[in-house]
Amino acid sequence: MLHRSDHRTFITLLVMILLAVCLPSALYAEEAPAADKKPADDQQVDLIEAYKWSNSLPKELIDLQTAVDSLADINDLQEQLPEVTTLVEELEWDAVALKSNPNLTFYSITTFEGRLNKLNIKLSRINKPLQKNIIALESWHDHWLELDRKLQRISSALDSEFEASDTFPEFYRLSEILNIGRDLINTNLRSNLLAGHEIGKLQTRIYSLSIIGSELIDEMTASGTEQTSPSMMSRDFYKLIDRGQIKEGWENLVIFFKYQIQYFFQNLQFVAVCLLIFLILAFFIQFSRNLAGEPSAWSIFAARPFTTSLFIFCLTFISVVTISNDIDLPPDWRTLIYLPLLFAVAVLAENICKTSWQTRLLRHLIFYIGLTLLLTLVNLPHLLFYLFVFYISIGLLVYYLIWIIRRPQRPRGDRALWSGLILGLFPAFIIIAGISGYDQLAVVIFGRILALIAATLTIRLMMLLISGLLELILINAPWQFIRNNAATIVQQVTPLLALLHLILWIAFALVIAWVYPTLMDAFAALVSLKFSIGTITVTPGAVITIVLIIYITLLVSRALRAFLLQEVLPYHRVEKGVQLSIARLVHYAILTVGFIVLLRVLGFGLNQITILGGALGVGIGFGLQAIVNNFVSGLILLFERPIKVGDMIDVGTQVGEVKELGLRATTVQTFDNAEVVIPNSQLISGSVTNWTLAEKKVRVRVPVGVAYGSDISKVFEILMGCAEANPIVLSSPKPVALFLSFGASSLDFELRVWIANFNDKFLVLSELNQDIESEFQLAGIEIPFPQTDLHLRSVDQQAAESLYGAQRPLKDGQAPGSSNV
Repeated sequence: MLHRSDHRTFITLLVMILLAVCLPSALYAEEAPAADKKPADDQQVDLIEAYKWSNSLPKELIDLQTAVDSLADINDLQEQLPEVTTLVEELEWDAVALKSNPNLTFYSITTFEGRLNKLNIKLSRINKPLQKNIIALESWHDHWLELDRKLQRISSALDSEFEASDTFPEFYRLSEILNIGRDLINTNLRSNLLAGHEIGKLQTRIYSLSIIGSELIDEMTASGTEQTSPSMMSRDFYKLIDRGQIKEGWENLVIFFKYQIQYFFQNLQFVAVCLLIFLILAFFIQFSRNLAGEPSAWSIFAARPFTTSLFIFCLTFISVVTISNDIDLPPDWRTLIYLPLLFAVAVLAENICKTSWQTRLLRHLIFYIGLTLLLTLVNLPHLLFYLFVFYISIGLLVYYLIWIIRRPQRPRGDRALWSGLILGLFPAFIIIAGISGYDQLAVVIFGRILALIAATLTIRLMMLLISGLLELILINAPWQFIRNNAATIVQQVTPLLALLHLILWIAFALVIAWVYPTLMDAFAALVSLKFSIGTITVTPGAVITIVLIIYITLLVSRALRAFLLQEVLPYHRVEKGVQLSIARLVHYAILTVGFIVLLRVLGFGLNQITILGGALGVGIGFGLQAIVNNFVSGLILLFERPIKVGDMIDVGTQVGEVKELGLRATTVQTFDNAEVVIPNSQLISGSVTNWTLAEKKVRVRVPVGVAYGSDISKVFEILMGCAEANPIVLSSPKPVALFLSFGASSLDFELRVWIANFNDKFLVLSELNQDIESEFQLAGIEIPFPQTDLHLRSVDQQAAESLYGAQRPLKDGQAPGSSNV
């Protein structure tokens, strides 16, 4: 290979030679056509490109080898295919057995669908890296094919003008590099395509099995709405039951327990690990009893450590098995784990119910659910299982009727109604279906309703468990603020937990109703579900996202306000009114940020937000002036703080304490305990008397009037004595008694005293009035009332007689208007 400097020197010399050859002919030619000059330019371009390729193509080959080595190993993927092929063959045999089975049950179809779904996921895991390999190899194949075409074009151009020895010997070795790269790609692509072909055949077989499963489900669903057996009240039904079926059921039971014992000892190590995890959980739950407060949401679970440990272990085991398909369990163990889970739910049922009869009801239902599940696993013959379902329904109905007759009082509330509907309508429907001969419908409805009840109870207990565990963590948090507000935090988070558990319950209900085969499919369907409102397309995922953003925004706002009001602001000795104002501003700031985030999540861009702001401006200009005026006035009140929460204000005829200072209006509580809502614009534009703006100390005026002729010095002495004797009156500033004026009926005095709190104003005024009146009586000082002298100059004779009457007749010669009254 030539060095870079040698390349540049060689190209320079070559260009000079070309110029020397072409320039004279160009100078002496009369007029050369443009087509004669073009081959020289193209030749120079081909030489430069050939030079570049001589350096870049070997590097591309090295990069290609590195990229090919980084692909998923096709040998590892192919080694997994025989196992998948064996599982597919087993499922094909099972499909043939199911199609020919006269005692086909929904559980057998469910098990078949679950195994098929697990196999499909396993094959998808193999196929996914294989498809990535094929896509990458196809891309590289096209790229190197294009490189080969370019190389052929450049090579043909150089061969037509130069000998190989005159150009680059290395250039003619580039075709070997291209061949190596293409062979490498083709070899790997061929092996990946062959593996993909095998996977495609397996996928076709799995698809045909899924069609068989769908046909079986449709067949079972169709038979559920048909009368497929005689009535349970007829002899014909009992004639169908023979000793062979009973013997078959007993043999199935023996075989079931025999195989479970065998699987138990084969997986003894796995069982030991599970038992160890269960005991460790029980130990920690027992230890947490000392950490949980009394009473708390966690204490009811900590009181039963082994049952709670069993409940948590079973839930975790089911979740892991549902999410992961790598765990290889013995047959039926995925379903058997529900039996200890149901036992734990039955023991913990008292945490859901308020009364003992509700607890007994749920425990009886859970017992029937567990027994039904066990008989399903045993593969009891259909007629025997149908017989069990019918008489269990009769037992439930009898239990319900006995409870109605013996109940001490009529229960009230939704739970009582819910329990009554379960105990009454559910078994009654099963009995009616059995009497009518709809055995398949009765069995299906019985199993699905019991499964839905079990799922509901489990999810409810799981929600209580998570709430209690969250409270336990918060109670023992290292921060005092969190410990003090643990119950409040749990209460605020509970709606979010309820929403998540509601979504989980809906997914379980869809699976139980055979709408979707697995929980993952149900969740995927819920997320992808769409419905249109006009031109707007709404999805449950978008609705849940909007609800979560709004809820989290409010939650963050409440938490931050509580943190500021309880920890930060009191630590810095900020006034209460200022604390509330700062917390209010933080609340509005967080709401603004949350609103912007919500708009961005909804897909609003900057231009759309600008248009929205313009529309709001137009709306404000036409119809929202008063609201905006109050809003701006609220901001002014928050920043300038002429009025604070706790101040005593006088607005018009309303006097009271400011209880809440909002952005739109302010709430004032009067002394009559009435709350008056005053728009903020009135507080800004009108006249407001704030008795406690600077300080709460106020002056109280006590007007006093005494009769003319009273001892003024004695009056002063009594007024000052009453003021000094009152414990609420402040000594500084000193009380003052003033002689203000000569009134129409009295000598007018005024006592002026200072008190520390405006709230005591009327109390002090009342006490001083009482003391002054008592002292005036003891001193003989009269408090006059208004008096008026009436002078009559002339009176009608009849009126005069009425005034004087018969006791005081007019004297002779006396004029009627000459007397004073």
